This record gives sequence, C-alpha cells and structure tokens, in this order.
Amino acid sequence: MPENSPEKAPEPPLRPRPRIESLSDLIFGLALSVGSLALVSSLPTNEGALIQDIGTFAFTFLILISVWFDYTRIMSVMPINEQRTVTLNTVLLFTVSLEPFLFILLKSPSNSSPFFLFVSQVYAVDLGTMMAVLASFAGTLAVDLKIRLDPKVRASFRRESLLRFVSAGVFLLSVAPVFGTTVVTIGAFQEPLRIIMWFVPLAFAVSTRRRRAIGTDAETV
Repeated sequence: MPENSPEKAPEPPLRPRPRIESLSDLIFGLALSVGSLALVSSLPTNEGALIQDIGTFAFTFLILISVWFDYTRIMSVMPINEQRTVTLNTVLLFTVSLEPFLFILLKSPSNSSPFFLFVSQVYAVDLGTMMAVLASFAGTLAVDLKIRLDPKVRASFRRESLLRFVSAGVFLLSVAPVFGTTVVTIGAFQEPLRIIMWFVPLAFAVSTRRRRAIGTDAETV
C-alpha cells in the first residue's frame, strides 16, 4: 500500500432539510381543485349567475396560479434551510390552504350582508399576506449577494418585490369598512368597491409576467 496515499476529505455532517417543495405543490393543487368544486356546490340557475360564478372563479384561479408561478420561480434559487424561509413558507402555505374555504364563503347570495363583508375582509387579509410573503422572498433575492444571480435576474426580483408589496398594500387597504359599503355598478352587476380593488394586484401580476416574457424573448434573439 503506498505510503503517501491521498486522504479523503471529511464529509460534511448531515443536517435535516425540509421537504417543502412537494408539500407546496400539493397544497397549491388542492387549493385550485377545491375552488373548482365550490362551483358545483351551488349550481347557477340563470345566465347572470353563471357569468358571475365563472368570473369569480377566474379571479381566484388567476391569483393562485400567479402566486404559484412566482413561488416556484423564487424557490428555484432561494435557500430553504434557513429558519426565516421555512417560517415564511409555512405562513404562505397556510394562506393558500385557507383561500378555498374563504372563496366558498364569498359565494354568499348577498354581497351586502354583514357576514359577506366580514368574510371579504378576511379574504383580503389572506391574499395580502400571500403577496407580502412573496414580496419578502423576492426582496431577499434582490439584496442578498450570497445568492449568486445574474444582475438582470436580481433586478427583476427587485421590481417584483416592489410590485408585490404594493399589491399587498392594496389588499390590506381594501379591508377598510368604507370599501365594503361603497357599491360600484357595472352593467347589471353591483359589487362593493373592495372587490373592484382586488383586480389591481391581478393586473400587476399579469403585467409583470408579460414584461418578464418579453425580456426572455429579447435575450434569446
């Protein structure tokens, strides 16, 4: 046996790592499924009710799928072994799992009853918390230089963090009682201003994804 045989480098100690990606995909999938099942629980009886149900489900679907797209993009580069990340992940998954339950309650026949107005406030807090967690994740990627990222990607996370914080602010601002009692008439539909405000963050999400897609296409030319 050679006298100067190279010694093997000591292996780093094993540490438990959270298996949160699979759980996250499961919770997002269940949230989308339960939301669609909520439509079956109370079938519409006329054209107006059908359009309203489809519109309501489209809103919650687009919000959840937008959150899922951004979440998976962030988690692909975010270290998940830090306690802060695990805690924020837990908060995010709780809000996502709570969303279908609140969505079902929002299908109340009357959008001016005290119970509906209270549920809409809780729903706004739930979505606002989602946006705040995503904004915090994106903000970490924008400023943490220990995470190696392309400067353009880091800049996109910085913009995304800002827009998500603004979105969270819109949702949380809509909790104010005045936005629940002020009614906006759109054609044959009357909705509280609170619900109209919720479409602003949705527009932010769509525009951000469109800008990101345009940037990706430009880089491949």
